Amino acid sequence: MVFFLIRKLTITIYIVLAIFIGIILGIFLGIAWISMVSEGLDGEYFRALKTMGGSGVNWIDSIFRYCVVLLVNIAKLLGISYEALNIWVFIIIQPLIILLLFLWILRLRRKVKNLQTYQAED
Repeated sequence: MVFFLIRKLTITIYIVLAIFIGIILGIFLGIAWISMVSEGLDGEYFRALKTMGGSGVNWIDSIFRYCVVLLVNIAKLLGISYEALNIWVFIIIQPLIILLLFLWILRLRRKVKNLQTYQAED
């Protein structure tokens, strides 16, 4: 029983590590991709950047501008507008991910509770 728990923990650690490496690679490749693809998209960038309210915190504004440019490039690649991609990402996909993670947490809590009651019986 302990062997299977350690194996599952190891697999979970590998998955989390792979996701983390994927995010880091995505950031670096995204920066390179933005510099290569940005020709001819200036009008769309300015239109998308106008949505920014200006938080007054420079690092937040810099990250926001980077994300806007990335979203404009992805929208152009997919052949949809920046606004449509924004709706897909923040209105449809993100809430689904949050819901799935919440359900996963409930499932894991149930497993831990069952494991604790199983160990208490021994």
